[in-house]
Amino acid sequence: MAETDSVAIAERGGAASQAVEAALCAASLKHFATEFAFIQNQNNQRIEKWQPWPYLLDLIDIIQQYDLIYILKASQLGISWLVSIINLWIALFSETSKCLLLSQGQTEAQDLLSKVDFVHSHLPDYLQMPTSTNNREAFTLRDNGAEIRALPSTEKAGHGFQGTLITRDELARHEFAEDNFRAVSRSGARLIELSTANKKDSTNYFGAKTSEFYYHSQTVKYVYPSGVELYTNPAKPSQCLVFLSWDLRPTRLEGMSLQEWWDSRILPRYTALEIEEQFPKHITDVFKASVTKAYFEATVLEDMGYELCAPIKQDVVNTHNNVVRVYKPPDKTKKYVVFTDPSDGIEDPFVTGVMDYITGEVVCSATGKERVDYVGAIHDYLARTYNDAVNSFEYNAVGMAFAKCLDDLQTPSQAPRRKTDGSRDEGKKGQFVSQKHKQLMFADLATATVKRGYVIHDREFLQQAKLVQRDDLGFPVTDKKITFDWVMMMNGLWQLQKYAPRTPYKAATYDL
Repeated sequence: MAETDSVAIAERGGAASQAVEAALCAASLKHFATEFAFIQNQNNQRIEKWQPWPYLLDLIDIIQQYDLIYILKASQLGISWLVSIINLWIALFSETSKCLLLSQGQTEAQDLLSKVDFVHSHLPDYLQMPTSTNNREAFTLRDNGAEIRALPSTEKAGHGFQGTLITRDELARHEFAEDNFRAVSRSGARLIELSTANKKDSTNYFGAKTSEFYYHSQTVKYVYPSGVELYTNPAKPSQCLVFLSWDLRPTRLEGMSLQEWWDSRILPRYTALEIEEQFPKHITDVFKASVTKAYFEATVLEDMGYELCAPIKQDVVNTHNNVVRVYKPPDKTKKYVVFTDPSDGIEDPFVTGVMDYITGEVVCSATGKERVDYVGAIHDYLARTYNDAVNSFEYNAVGMAFAKCLDDLQTPSQAPRRKTDGSRDEGKKGQFVSQKHKQLMFADLATATVKRGYVIHDREFLQQAKLVQRDDLGFPVTDKKITFDWVMMMNGLWQLQKYAPRTPYKAATYDL
């Protein structure tokens, strides 16, 4: 046991002073951690007193205030040690409390529990409690019945658990994260969801939840003086998102500035992808696809974010109960193209876009989970409303049913299908998208993106575009677990813009 000022005072004052210190610890997690917690510094292999850095103290306040806390963090900030201290504090001062640590694997779970045991074993004797169980899976206190369990994130982990606190560490790498959440969310326990980014799996549960919270229209940001970023939402008052950047920690190695540490310890030892995941500077760095593998130019997509805006209020175009978003009403002097990525209204939403042929601005869009016949009616209505716009749709999947809807509606100005060489596929409507088509369409849109050839006001497109990656051959890769309907809609619009005739507009069916 190492000695601190509080320990020394309590030792000199005898049992009465020790009782006072124990009471102070029970009343204040910060007092317990600051005065009595010791950790093992992996950088120098020393046992050191826990450092009450401002960002850690702020994080304690946040964890004690909210019921569900998402912590999106950089590596090596001491958060695992803090979580271990919190779990131990609850066990020591809350009789019969039950805490659960869920990690991506058995080794990681054992490592987290070993930190709990380490902190406990370095407390002064009068704060320690005898353990009835102390092994790789459980840490149980004999006198008050409190228990901390550590489990890997298996399919059944957490089922039947009823307790006080659940911590899921490195959640972005848990194979059964969603299954586990359904199990533990019914326990009534406070839930800490903790992880670095995982850009190798863009559909991971943690990434989806934090992105959803961050991009919610009602989410607001507060930055503590320590640099901790707190995101809250009045629609979800018991939840919050915390972002911890790599440079919050005041020191990394003794006698070395943060920049010197970065230049000597990070840049030479980590790949660009590892740096993006483990040491983000800004929260936006986390939610965009890896710069090293991003298909669309990341900096351009960021700049395009300034063009996002809400639909206008108008009475010219029927919004179909806000399914349709109008950014500019039709101008009789202009020419437009319309493309729809249809759906059957069950799984994925449909997306329709209307683009100004000359400026490349998407002046109207529509989306929602609607029946295919209703989607066809919206497509037909927008094509007619925007000056009998040249129009088409993706023929894959539900496309055949959608094509029949447009035939029944006698939708004007339907563009012919195109082959991969750009020639017309005579007598066929709707664009069938083969793998070769997909590669060519994405390549054209990527070029248009760099040249800022189009303008779009819908946030969903940018969110999806940032998740498109490129393989080792440079071809686009879209995760099958994510819908890229907005990107496919833009691909279709750009192809229509590419092949539509450049003659003055006439309200007639185009023979392309």
